[in-house]
Amino acid sequence: MLENIFSPFSDWGLLILRLSMGIIFIAHGWPKLNPNSPIKGPAGFAMGLKQMGIPLPTFFAWVVVLLETVGAVLLILGLGTRILALGFAIDMLVAIVRARRPMGAKFSSMTEGIGWEFEFILLAAALALLFTGAGSLALDPVLGL
Repeated sequence: MLENIFSPFSDWGLLILRLSMGIIFIAHGWPKLNPNSPIKGPAGFAMGLKQMGIPLPTFFAWVVVLLETVGAVLLILGLGTRILALGFAIDMLVAIVRARRPMGAKFSSMTEGIGWEFEFILLAAALALLFTGAGSLALDPVLGL
């Protein structure tokens, strides 16, 4: 019964997923772009990546900054959704493996302080978009992507 009610609106679910992910990534990408933020922009973010042992920290800082700002806007528009979703999935996997886990973070922040469940749900959402695409309420189908 619920299938009959909600299936005609499945593309709205993908739009909601793209909007929520885009807003979250913009909120997290802006401080990495803004040199006046506590992160000190791409240069400060690159220093953090260098401390984590990430190779080519300046290059990858810019990749993440552009992904989490420009890429997030494109995701909201549904333009290049699958390739962006792959980028976001890699971004979150690296965040879990190289940033959260080495500092002793457990899965849940409810019992252990800092957790990696937030990055995990963003990873899962990115993988969902990778496999489903943007849906019809996006620019991808208009452009044939």
